[in-house]
Amino acid sequence: MTYENSYEEVAKMLNQWYTDIKRHNIPQAVAMKDQILHTYPVIEDHQDLLLYFSLLDFRHSLMVQEFPESDRVYQLINKNKGDIKQTDSMIQYYYLFFSGMYEFHKKNYMDAINYYKLAEDKLRLIQDEIESAEFNYKLAIAYYQIDQHFFSLSYAKKAFESFNATEDYIEKTINSEMVLAANKLDLHRYDEAENHYKNALDRAKTHGFRYTESLAYFNLGISYDRRNVLPEAIDCFLKAINIPEHNQSIFCIRSMYMLSRSFYKLERMDEARHWHTQAVSRAKEEGEIEYLAKLNLIHALYDIGDSISIENALDYLSSKDLWSDVAELTLDIAMYYKHHDDFEKAAVYFEKAHQAKDQILIQTEVLS
Repeated sequence: MTYENSYEEVAKMLNQWYTDIKRHNIPQAVAMKDQILHTYPVIEDHQDLLLYFSLLDFRHSLMVQEFPESDRVYQLINKNKGDIKQTDSMIQYYYLFFSGMYEFHKKNYMDAINYYKLAEDKLRLIQDEIESAEFNYKLAIAYYQIDQHFFSLSYAKKAFESFNATEDYIEKTINSEMVLAANKLDLHRYDEAENHYKNALDRAKTHGFRYTESLAYFNLGISYDRRNVLPEAIDCFLKAINIPEHNQSIFCIRSMYMLSRSFYKLERMDEARHWHTQAVSRAKEEGEIEYLAKLNLIHALYDIGDSISIENALDYLSSKDLWSDVAELTLDIAMYYKHHDDFEKAAVYFEKAHQAKDQILIQTEVLS
């Protein structure tokens, strides 16, 4: 094998690694990374390969939820921003796209969208259908997180259609359908959302995608929760947690939080406290400040009546522009006080819910 052939072979291996990552094929991606590490002397001798490797290594660490490692690699990449600007459109695109993913992981959703929109200009020069689908999928999720449902639906539909056109991306097709469902749920199109989630659940089971199956159960639980059908919601959250791939992931915190909240609403205090304790432990372990704030809020509201802790939690969520969460939680608080005949406090939190919804509209105007 000549030196040039070595370069070409390593480039092909890097491309295959990224394909495995996009397909969320963790065993193959891990095996490919191991193979690539044996070619590191070739990578070190070529700046473009080194940058490409570093970017994919960062993306890989996000996929396998090695978040301290992703932070370390991303900081190293940022030290080479000047070199990235001198490379081709593909490397520049990956840098901007993955930077958006990094900010999304940090829950800086507006910053994530800004990076994605910069990446979109470079993506036009690449002309790769699956890469475009991956981009549309990530942008759809980011817009969903800040309650921009019509933007999110548009990008999710594009992603779904592209992934659905090939048998190689069935899991991504399922995930795209769940983003469509999430938006429709927030737009109160409940039957459509539930049908999407049930279809996603059936397809995930059929193809043996256990983690995606767990997400379908979780999201179906959210749809029941929104309709206040809490026993069915609890059943779905428990089914999600009982899938090992979900239980071992950082996203299990969301299911534990929703279980605690659902049990609190049903005044089943022992079960609520059990899941609250479990969720707090995992959130501290993973550094999930957002969920610690939410957990502190529901504990303060339903269990100990601590108004200061409620306000502190809402202040944090507001500071992160999580207005959808603020709107939902302040409405819960208002309904709780109304149920307990404290109409003065109820009125305060109904107004806060209204103000949070105003902030969502302001974000829409900024992004339009």
